[in-house]
Amino acid sequence: MQHEYDVAIIGAGMVGASLACALAPGNLKIAIVEPVKLSSDIQPSYDDRGIALSLSSKRILESLGVWQQVEPFATPIKKIHVTEQGRFGSTHIDTSGSEYNELGFVVIARSLGQALHNRLSELNNVSLICPAELRHFQQNNSGMFLELAVAESLQGINTKLLVGADGNNSLVRRLAGLKTDQYDFNQTAIVANITTQKDNSATAYERFTPHGPIALLPIGRNRSVLVFTVSRDNSECYLSMSDEQFIEKVESEFGRRLGKINQLGTRKSYPIIFIEAIKQYQQSLVLLGNAAHTIHPNAAQGFNLGLRDVAGLAECIFTGINRGLDLDDLSILESYIKLRGLDQQHVMQFTTGLARSFYNQFPLLSDVRHFALVLLDVFPVVKDSFMEKAMGVSGLQPGLVRGHV
Repeated sequence: MQHEYDVAIIGAGMVGASLACALAPGNLKIAIVEPVKLSSDIQPSYDDRGIALSLSSKRILESLGVWQQVEPFATPIKKIHVTEQGRFGSTHIDTSGSEYNELGFVVIARSLGQALHNRLSELNNVSLICPAELRHFQQNNSGMFLELAVAESLQGINTKLLVGADGNNSLVRRLAGLKTDQYDFNQTAIVANITTQKDNSATAYERFTPHGPIALLPIGRNRSVLVFTVSRDNSECYLSMSDEQFIEKVESEFGRRLGKINQLGTRKSYPIIFIEAIKQYQQSLVLLGNAAHTIHPNAAQGFNLGLRDVAGLAECIFTGINRGLDLDDLSILESYIKLRGLDQQHVMQFTTGLARSFYNQFPLLSDVRHFALVLLDVFPVVKDSFMEKAMGVSGLQPGLVRGHV
C-alpha cells in the first residue's frame, strides 16, 4: 500500500520536527520518518544535553507555536564570559546598553523535543511514521518514491520533496550520492550536568584550552551544562575517571568561579567532526541540519544555524507555492541556497577558524588571540556586532528571524 505526501522528512530530531511544524500551516501533507521511538532512552536527538538557543531560534520557535511550551524550562543567558587558559585577556558580553533582554537561552534537549512533538501531535496534516527506516528511494514523474521498513514489512510512499534531516551520518545524503568535505578535529566533547556551590547568575562561561573549549551553560541558579572538550586519544581516560577525579580535573582547568562542583551527572561523549555537503540539494531532494553541515560546537551555533535553515526552506517553499510552482521545481531549492548560503558559510568559517586558532600553540598566534579577546572587550561597536552575529539576527535572514510570520 502506497501513500502520497507533499513532503517527506527523514529524521524526527529537532531540525526535522521543526520543519514539519513550519510547513504545516501551508496545508501540505507531511510525513516524518524516524527509526527510533521518540520515548526511547536511546533516542539520540532528545537526551539530557543542554541546547543553547539564540535569539533567532527563540523567534522561530515562537512562530511555530513551540516556545510557549519551551519557555518554562528555558534558562536565559544574561552574560557571556570568555577566557583563554594561561592568559589574562578576557571578554565579557552582556545585554546592558542594548535593545535585547537576553543573549540567548539554554534548554535541555529532552524538554525541547517534548515541546516539538506535542506541537506535531496537534497537526492533522503531519504523519509520524515511527519506528521506520528508509531503505532506498528513486525519482519518478511526481517526485520521489521511498521504500520504508515499517515493523516487519515494507511500505512505499510517494513524495514531491524529500528532506534529509537525518544527522551527520545521513543515509539520504549517501543514497543521493551527494559528496562532502570532511575534517576530523580529533576531539571529543564530554557533556554532563553539574551542580555548583555558587549561583551562576545566568552567565555562560567558555574557556579555551590547548585540548579544546570548556563551557558551562546555565540551566538553573546552581545548575549548569558542562561541555568538556578533550583530545580523542585521551577521551576514554576522562570517561573512566571516578566522579571525584573528573570533578577535580574540571576544577583545575576551569577554576572555581562558581565554587566547588557539588554534583556531577552522567557523562556522555560526542566526537567532534566537520562535515559540509558540497551540494545540499538535487531534484526533489534537499539536506537540512547536520546532514548538510556539521560544525564545531565551540560557539554553540549548530542547532541555531539548522533552525534558521528550517525557516529559510519553509519561506522558499511557500513563496514557490504562491508563484504556482510544484514542490519538485528546482528553482525553489536554488532560491533556498541563495537565501541561506552566506549565513551558512559565515558560521562554518567562524567556528572552524575558532577551533584551529585556539588549539594552535604557535607563540605569535597566541598573542593575536589575546589581542582579539581584549579588542572585543573594550570596543562596544565590535562587541555589539559580534553579539548580533552570535544571536543570529544580523545580515540577510528569513522572515521568521525578523519577526515576520
